[in-house]
Amino acid sequence: MSEFLDTPELQDKVIVRLVDDDKDFLRSMKLMLEMMGWKVRDFSLAQDFLQEENFKVPGCIVLDMRMPGMTGLELQRQLINDKEKALPIIFLTGHGDVESAVHTLKRGAFDFLQKPVNPLKFNKTIEEACRLSLDNFGASLEKEIFELAAGGKSNKEIASDLDIAVATVKMHRANAFEKMSVHSSIEALHKLNAVKDKDR
Repeated sequence: MSEFLDTPELQDKVIVRLVDDDKDFLRSMKLMLEMMGWKVRDFSLAQDFLQEENFKVPGCIVLDMRMPGMTGLELQRQLINDKEKALPIIFLTGHGDVESAVHTLKRGAFDFLQKPVNPLKFNKTIEEACRLSLDNFGASLEKEIFELAAGGKSNKEIASDLDIAVATVKMHRANAFEKMSVHSSIEALHKLNAVKDKDR
């Protein structure tokens, strides 16, 4: 769980994505966040962000509202519909109003901030969003590992399938087995089938 990580440990595991068409603002914001210890990737177009970003790394998205081509709201809508790209979104805009804020938050945005933003408040919001993302990634990975283990795959095979370290597989597998009160792949398969039958 991310609450056990101190801030530098958290920062080592996540990436902050900045998406804003104001290149000067983007440059200064990236510099400020990097000085605070965050790993940052920046994009001036939402389309570039969608094509180039690696969504397998937890973190958050800091998103402008108004941009040429695809707007921040359109990007949010597209990301909502793709669970593999579900990262917490913090809207940071100079064009904010109450109606926009309510709209984005109802659609699942993590927060809505206005430019110029207080650096300390901004840093705290990013940290909270990244902790949530790391926890969500952990839960999703655990579920995936449990299902693969139930299918009879070894730790090494799971690590290869998911492109992660064997040690990571062992940790999540042990956690998942403990939570589900199972001790073997066969028991895991029975538990999984029981859950699926119940959901039908």
